[in-house]
Amino acid sequence: MSFFPLDPPEDENETVESVAAPWWKPSDGELAAIFPIGETIARNDKVALILTMARVYSNGVELIIDRRIRRGRATRLEWQEMQSAIHNHFARYDPDRVRYGVVLGDGQQLISDLAPGMYGVAPEKHSLNPSGGNGGGGEDIYRFDDGMWLWPLPPEGPLEVVVQWPAFDIPESHVVLDTAPLLARASEARPVWGSD
Repeated sequence: MSFFPLDPPEDENETVESVAAPWWKPSDGELAAIFPIGETIARNDKVALILTMARVYSNGVELIIDRRIRRGRATRLEWQEMQSAIHNHFARYDPDRVRYGVVLGDGQQLISDLAPGMYGVAPEKHSLNPSGGNGGGGEDIYRFDDGMWLWPLPPEGPLEVVVQWPAFDIPESHVVLDTAPLLARASEARPVWGSD
């Protein structure tokens, strides 16, 4: 007799289509319009944070932030610790974690690790959620791309993107974008699989 019970049999006829709440992540069924940005938000001798682009969907904007660290004169052990620290970027309540936020044109402030809309309840206004990432590197440079999903589309006016990363001595830093070109791109997003 095994300690673990057998898994219950699956219903092979079940065809439930799961649809994520729109405030949690961009639609996988929509091809976003790409808006290149290329603005450095913050940098020092070891680290750079660059707002590379926005993927503009019909109902929101995914901001892509490129985090890069470089080895410099770090020993192998120090380099390994730096690489480990870049992966510990969303450790909730870690005061040294990287943090992202935005200030919308209407003054609304959103922080990605305090996102509204938890537990299936739609946010009253806007929300900002981590939407994925990936990275890699070698012996001298390591990089990681983070996605931040802003839902719904921002109001007209400035869009201030704010970052902070105490683990790498990055103080609160920001870059300001004009939402007009982003909002114009929303109509260019299109379905991946046609109009189903």
